Amino acid sequence: MGESRGLPAGLRVSRKAAREDTRATNRRLVLQLLFGGQAMSRADLARMSGLTPATVSALVAELDDEGLVQDVGTRRVDAQVGKPPTMLAIRTAARDVVALDLSDPTTMRAAVSDLSGALVSQIQMPVDGADGLDAVERVKVLLHRALERTTAPILGIGVGTPGVVSPDGNVLEASNFGWHDLALRSELEAEFGLAVHVSNDANAAAVAEYTRGGHECSNLAVVTIGTGVGAGFVLSGQSYLGEHAGAGEIGHLVVDADGPECRCGHRGCLETFVSLPNIARTVKSDVDGADAARRTAAGRLGIALAAIVAILDIDHVLLSGPRQILGDDFCEHATDELRNRCLAATARSVSVRYSTLGDDAVLLGMASLVLSQELGVT
Repeated sequence: MGESRGLPAGLRVSRKAAREDTRATNRRLVLQLLFGGQAMSRADLARMSGLTPATVSALVAELDDEGLVQDVGTRRVDAQVGKPPTMLAIRTAARDVVALDLSDPTTMRAAVSDLSGALVSQIQMPVDGADGLDAVERVKVLLHRALERTTAPILGIGVGTPGVVSPDGNVLEASNFGWHDLALRSELEAEFGLAVHVSNDANAAAVAEYTRGGHECSNLAVVTIGTGVGAGFVLSGQSYLGEHAGAGEIGHLVVDADGPECRCGHRGCLETFVSLPNIARTVKSDVDGADAARRTAAGRLGIALAAIVAILDIDHVLLSGPRQILGDDFCEHATDELRNRCLAATARSVSVRYSTLGDDAVLLGMASLVLSQELGVT
């Protein structure tokens, strides 16, 4: 199992280690360089990491013994004298990761990932209204089925779930399943004897955007729209949870004090306008006004996002939700409202746009989190 059980201090290693954690950090640094997908020689690794050739050779030997790296041939350089260097790469089939996505209230999804973070196999099963301990048992059944599809030693299991999740994997509250103070990580580790990591689904989606979305940035927010509304943040290359693991619980921000009553007891919460059930209900009751209803929902989201952008000064806001329901113009309307409510200098470069990762964002994010926690790479 990995050395740390909470979220990593940083998702990527980018510098040499201090003396107290030299070997572990230098090992992660070498792995991160190889994880980029480009084959490298030992000399390449030494030059790019700043480590000595002897240190790199020792680390590569260790990783080779564990089956994590492989020789992929030699590279000859023009006018080279002597033996060409051996090129090294991550052996992506050396370990499997199992990721779960519990964000859909009707369907639980699982996937098997290799060490590249790619999803190589997926399965799903219906929730069938299960909650409480029954829902936990369904999670275990799905995990058993997913593990049957693995072909390599298991690096770890990642579970993305709605609700407030502590850094040590306890689900403090997940109303979808009626979970309160549920030690989900400990429960699953006892069942499977493997390293387990549990995260809020929106936080997982944010990690996926950071590691797999192709964005050249260190700060971003992902807003997930489903039965509720949530947000996940990566700030300065780190997953940000907040003091009480509740960062991103934006669904109950009041965006219209005279708005409809929310299930939480307040009026005009963001969720009353933007959650899929409420959008669908509004559109169904006024088919002719469907576009106006979507614009209103997008505007209310823009109000909430304006506060986030003003506080965090981020440019990248990604929306994860069904485009076929929200509409093509939803992000544009949200962006317009956001910009109208922020200083021009802060907001002129900010835009809200749909995620390109689709329904796989939570699965990809949980696979990335396991890789980060267990190997120190993303």
